[in-house]
Parts: sequence; C-alpha cells; structure tokens
Amino acid sequence: MEVLQFTKANCRDCYKCVRECPVKSIRVRNHQASIINSDCILCGRCVQVCPQNAKDVRDDVPLVKKLIASGEKVIATLAPSFIAAFDAEGFRPMAEAMKKLGFSDVEETAIGAYMVKTRYEQLIDEGAELIISSCCHSITRLISKYHPKCLQYYAKVISPMEAHARLIKEKHPDAHVVFVGPCISKKDEVEQYCSDSIDLTITFDELENWFEEEGVTFNNTELDDSHFRSRFFPERGGVIKSMNRKPGFHYIAIDGVEKCRAALEEIEAGGLKGYFIEMNACEGACINGPGMPKKRRGNIIGQVLVEKAADAKKDFDVVHSLAMGKEMTPEFHRDAMPGEAEIQKILALTGKHKPEDMLDCGACGYSTCREKAIAVWQGKAELEMCLHYAKERAESLSDQIFESSPNGIVAVDDEFNIRQINREALHMLGIGEDTDVLGQPFGDYYDILELLGVMESGTNIINQRTHLEKTDLYVDRTVMYDQEHSNFLVFLKNIDAIVRAEQNAAELRRETIRITDQVVDKQMRAVQEIASLLGETTAETKVALTMLKKSML
Repeated sequence: MEVLQFTKANCRDCYKCVRECPVKSIRVRNHQASIINSDCILCGRCVQVCPQNAKDVRDDVPLVKKLIASGEKVIATLAPSFIAAFDAEGFRPMAEAMKKLGFSDVEETAIGAYMVKTRYEQLIDEGAELIISSCCHSITRLISKYHPKCLQYYAKVISPMEAHARLIKEKHPDAHVVFVGPCISKKDEVEQYCSDSIDLTITFDELENWFEEEGVTFNNTELDDSHFRSRFFPERGGVIKSMNRKPGFHYIAIDGVEKCRAALEEIEAGGLKGYFIEMNACEGACINGPGMPKKRRGNIIGQVLVEKAADAKKDFDVVHSLAMGKEMTPEFHRDAMPGEAEIQKILALTGKHKPEDMLDCGACGYSTCREKAIAVWQGKAELEMCLHYAKERAESLSDQIFESSPNGIVAVDDEFNIRQINREALHMLGIGEDTDVLGQPFGDYYDILELLGVMESGTNIINQRTHLEKTDLYVDRTVMYDQEHSNFLVFLKNIDAIVRAEQNAAELRRETIRITDQVVDKQMRAVQEIASLLGETTAETKVALTMLKKSML
C-alpha cells in the first residue's frame, strides 16, 4: 500500500493541494485529485492544507500492535521533536507512556542524530567542498528525482533514524524496531533503504490517537533534567547547532521545498563552494512535520520546548563501529513537454488568445496560465480547472439560456428594482427592446403586491394564471423569493393562445347549447300543435260515430 493516497469521496475541486504541491505531483481527472507517486517527494504539504481531510497517510499502528501482541521484543526509536508534539515534560515521562502501550523499551533518535552529525564533521575535515545534509528523506527524493546533478554533494550518510536503529539492532539483534516521528516520508525511507534495521514507522499524529484510544496520560511529577546537544536537530538550523564548526567553512540552514530548490539550482550552476547546507522540506523543520498532531503544527512553542530540552555543551557519548555510508540512486524524472503550437492551442481553448488574457491568477493551482496549459497537455490538469474559463463558460451558457428562453424571466432585487430581464419578458410587459429598464422600479410594469406577499408569507407562487392588462396577454406566472441572495425571480409563461382557444371553445359550447335549446323549443311547440289538432279531430270523429251507432240501432 502506498504511503500517501487521496480519498475520492471527499475531494471538492478546491485545487489547494495542487497549489501547495512544490513539485506538482498531483493529477486532476474528472474533478478528482490523485497523487502521482513516481513524482511525489512525500513532503506532506497536501496533507496539511487539505480542507476536506481527503489525504490518507498509511497508518501502521495496527501492524505495530500486532508485533507487540506477538510477544516479540519491540523497541521504539523516538524522534526528538516529540517534545513539541506532546505534553510530556521530558524524555522519561514520554518513554513511560509509550511502554504502557506495550513497547519493550524506548530510546531517543537523537542518539542517531549525534552519530550522523559526527560523520558530517568528519566529511568536512576530510576536505569536502560542499555538503548537503541527508537527514530529510523528502529532500533525498527531491534531489534524486528533480536535481540529480546535486547527488555528488549530497552527504552519503544514513539518516539519524537508520543510524539509531542499527545501533539498537547491534545491541538487541532479536528486537523489532519501530520509528516514531513527525514525518510521513520515513515510511518510504524504511521500505527503500533500511527495512533490514527498521520494521515499521508511525507518526506522532497516529501515536496521539493510540494514546487517546488506550487512555494513556503523562506522569510529569518526576522531573527529567537530561539535556543533549543533538536534540536541537528537529528545529530549523538544529543540525548545525549540534555540530562542531570548522573555522573558515560556511554553514547554512534552508527550510521549505521552494527555498531548497532555489539553492539546488544555484548549486547546479556551480555557485556554492565551502558550505555545509542543512536542508529541510518542512518550513520550520521537523517540529512542523505533516505527522505532527494537527493542534501542534506551526506552534512557536515547539521551538521553545526544543531549545529547553537541548544543551549546546553536552551530548551523547556513543562509541560504535557501524557503517554510516549510504549510496544514492538517481530517479530522475521529467515529463514530456508540448511544443509551442500545442501550448497555444490549449490556451486558446480557455479563451486566452492575447497576452492580456493571461491572468496568471493561480486559482487552478498552477502559477501561470502557460504552466497550467502544459499540465493539461501532460494529462495532469483539466481545462475546467481554470476559474475564469469555467465562469465565462457558465455565464455564456446561462446568458444563452436566459435570452433564448421562450418564457419571460425577470430578476428583481428586494427593493423591487429590475436587475435583469430577457427579451421575451420585455415583449410580454409591453416594454420596448431599446428601453433601458435595469435598475428601474418593477412596479411600473407589474403588480409588486404579489412580490411583497411572497416575501412576507415565504410561500412562492407557482404557475398561477393572470392577465396582463397593458398587453392584453394571459400568462402563467411563477414568483419565487431567494432570501439568501435577497432577490425575486419572476417567470412568465405565455398561455394567451391557449386561454383564447379555451374562451372560443367555451363560447362555441354556449352558442351550441343556445341553438339546441331553440330547436327543442320549436319541436315542442310543433308537437303540442299537432297534438291539439289530433285531439279536436278525434273528438269530432267520436261524436259522428256515436250518432251513426244510435241511428243504426
């Protein structure tokens, strides 16, 4: 499993991780960010800045728990920056708390820091003209991937973590070693360089969660008055503070990937000689690492606590014969580059045809529009990541829909003035197309009592029929009030032809009924007349026949 990955469900098109990534090792596809592992230097900046917590660092605590549960001896090497991460007042209460979790023993990685700084001093004494510190694994990845020409100056010395782990393994060959520190890149360093001496690494952030899970607290009643010089390591310039400096040699501390890259470019140009350069990927060095508990990151108190725990005149007394060398392999990686024609084509697709169109706002996460166009060609970015392009495209589409709608649409502010109106609404309300009505009272053309009623009741009018007197039109009107943005939307659907057809049909029905009534009346009169005549004839016939009958008798 990769050390760092992104959670798809939480990514929200903010591009903050792209903007913060110093090597642009993040790809955005279908509005979803993902890490390009081959390019990443594991500085953890994306982890620190992500507002959605969509960056997942591999948690190795379950594997550490499994090791402890197996009954094997598990020894922790604890990075000196712990003093800035926890409320433990010294190494002793911190170690006791960790033993409650099941660690057999806990030792200070600062011991390994002493071993490393001693080796740096030897390299300077041996005549090295330029040395770049090798403590930070993110800087190791940065140089091997992006500045391989500088590998000749990179100190071929193992990190304090590995040096201390080797020392522990020498004393306890059967022990499992777990590094605990503020850095996520150490998980990768173990896999790449020192899996034979270190089993696993966990961050302070993970350790804090483990403490809370087990209900472990610190016992600070017993004072820890131990102070060592190599405990300076986790602060900016701390490596240099721990060293015995050679007169005439220069010592510089650089923190932050951008500053380190600028220095590396200068080194590539041959501009520095006679320098020891301490490089840290994190601004503020290790006490501001991505594996620090979130509430402690960037805390100025951290540096104060480091200073308090260290002593410029006292250090560990370590005698060893361990090999301290480290061979570096360049992993130089350079993305393919588009030609000028391809770049200009991509820029044109986002509406950037002239120099003045290049806003270089950085909203997409890239410093310039050109840089972003290159990223699009390389498959790292999408056209829609350009905020201005997306905005203009949306506005253009919105305007097209607004103007081409067969319905009248009017936007009215909460002072009942017209903010926007389309052509169809102008026709329906009897307003000339050349009339400038924006900002004018809507009440001049429409009964705003309806709008006021909607505002006060909070109930929108949906598809209700009304008659516009001025234009003699029947419409279905919908009136909606957007309280959040303090405006009304009035939709007018022309149903005049339908209403007129309904009225004509109703009139036809009424006329048909009238004619039918007349016909029925005439028929009834005719029947009555016929019946009357038949009655008279029948009576006369009866009299005649009666008289005939009598005469016959």
